[in-house]
Amino acid sequence: MGSNESSSAEPSSGGAKPRSLRFTFNSNTTSSKPPDEIVQEVLTICDKLDVKHRMSSRYVVECTYNANAEEAIKFEVEVCKLPRLKNLHGLRFKRIGGDSNEYKEICEKILSEVKL
Repeated sequence: MGSNESSSAEPSSGGAKPRSLRFTFNSNTTSSKPPDEIVQEVLTICDKLDVKHRMSSRYVVECTYNANAEEAIKFEVEVCKLPRLKNLHGLRFKRIGGDSNEYKEICEKILSEVKL
């Protein structure tokens, strides 16, 4: 379980805010929680599901998951501000590499565990 690469819990970029993006979202991927709290929730779930991760920025988590011995699934999870929706943030998943079906499965597992 100690195989996860995570940086400190306190991100270094002081007053930075999540990007405001238009993307497909639903009630499972949105929250009124503060963005830093959402990031911590994602990191906790990644640890629980044995997903290796590292913070590439304050609100972006780069993840690697080895579901089997063939090819690792690489993806990122970003906490974004939803445009025109006050105090709502969403999770945006982006596949970087690996099997698309396995990517879909791990994203569904993360979303089922995360408490937004």
